Amino acid sequence: MGLESPLSVRLKIYQTGEKIVVDGLLSARLLLRCDRCLETFSKDVTTDFRIYLSMFPFKGEAEVELSENDLNIDFIDDNFLDSDQIIKEQLILDLPMKTLCNDDCKGLCPICGCNLNIARCSCQSRYETLGNVS
Repeated sequence: MGLESPLSVRLKIYQTGEKIVVDGLLSARLLLRCDRCLETFSKDVTTDFRIYLSMFPFKGEAEVELSENDLNIDFIDDNFLDSDQIIKEQLILDLPMKTLCNDDCKGLCPICGCNLNIARCSCQSRYETLGNVS
């Protein structure tokens, strides 16, 4: 994953009680690699998000059981808010599990590795024959 154009980010950070709220909007044009054909392609990403942050509830090595309310909160340490990490996480969370150059991507031939979106290889009939063997 890489950036094809500058990243645009707006963050609003404010405190509510013991929590810090980060409201954000980010947009970028990413350069991704297709999971089927391995070709690079561009994808526009725009996402808005809200993150709740809290200071670690403890100091030291002890284990602490989190309550159900704590599951929606990220924790920060040493009064340091890493905005780069927040932005990176939001970009990754906005990507699909499988990145495809298009929904109809045919991928690569499993025998010779030919990109089936560009050319039809001679392995196709041989592959179909192998697939029918029980």
